[in-house]
Amino acid sequence: MNETIYSLTQKGISLNLNLPLQVIEEIRNLALATPCHEPNNTQFSFYASEKKQVMMQTEKPLVRGIYNHSICLDPTIKKLESDPILLAIAATYLNAEPIHQNTQLWWSFAVESTLYERRQATQRFYRGTITPRSLTFYFYLTDVDLCSNPHVCVLESHRKKKLAYRFVKKDYSLQEISKYYGYPNITSICGKAGFGFVEDARCFHKKISPSSNDRLTLELKFAAKPRSI
Repeated sequence: MNETIYSLTQKGISLNLNLPLQVIEEIRNLALATPCHEPNNTQFSFYASEKKQVMMQTEKPLVRGIYNHSICLDPTIKKLESDPILLAIAATYLNAEPIHQNTQLWWSFAVESTLYERRQATQRFYRGTITPRSLTFYFYLTDVDLCSNPHVCVLESHRKKKLAYRFVKKDYSLQEISKYYGYPNITSICGKAGFGFVEDARCFHKKISPSSNDRLTLELKFAAKPRSI
């Protein structure tokens, strides 16, 4: 665990987490057997396997499929929320008792797009929070490579920030981010199904639609319990 905490402290991210095969299969099967919905339309639900039919009916691309919170009540997912290794990482890094904030399971669907559209989609970086003392654990439930448009994190952006970056929560362009942090610090995170990583929520990152393969991701967020006055 020392290596994980060191990497989080220095880079804002650590990549050495993995889910057991049984857990991967259980969550993936659960996702395939449960309807999801578009981000801004909770009333329109569909199964991931129906993606092509839905796009034909609506005549528009499906970018994401999000599951209602009820799916996170599944015992396999609930067990991860209280996993002793994850809690130990969060408690040590946050230097406080970790409080589970949210769990989300979603698909990022591969969509046909022009080179210009893909370039435009990759331009904006954002942060989950501008306040310290929170962590996000990510687990891929499908294989993710560079052609799957993986999660992209800006190393060291949790502690190295312009004054404006510290107090204003907004999106920033690739040009702005690369100029300040250096292009080598913009890293794409790939991995086989079950691969996981933990990220300081203050890091700049981006999530974009896959260009070749659908991606299923599980996200768990923890924050530090407020100290008593």
